[in-house]
Amino acid sequence: MELIISRRFKKNAQKIIQNKQNLKKRINDCLVDFSAKGRSSDFYRKSLKGKWYGYEELQVGGDIRIIIRIHPNKKKAVIEDIGTHSQLNL
Repeated sequence: MELIISRRFKKNAQKIIQNKQNLKKRINDCLVDFSAKGRSSDFYRKSLKGKWYGYEELQVGGDIRIIIRIHPNKKKAVIEDIGTHSQLNL
């Protein structure tokens, strides 16, 4: 699956991974695994409701979540945002 990274994701990811190389590696592993396996990924969590209806969630570890939107043809996914549960208002 092709991944398209949004500017919001890049900006928020840089804030989160400051001085945390282990977390940077974990986020990279999550995106690589999702790209290869799609919804069968070990990091895939669920489809979202409410404000985030139509989006899906990957759980990086701890309270860090990545919000994605999968295109209907299932060949592309947009990586929309990253943050904690409370930062994303999930």
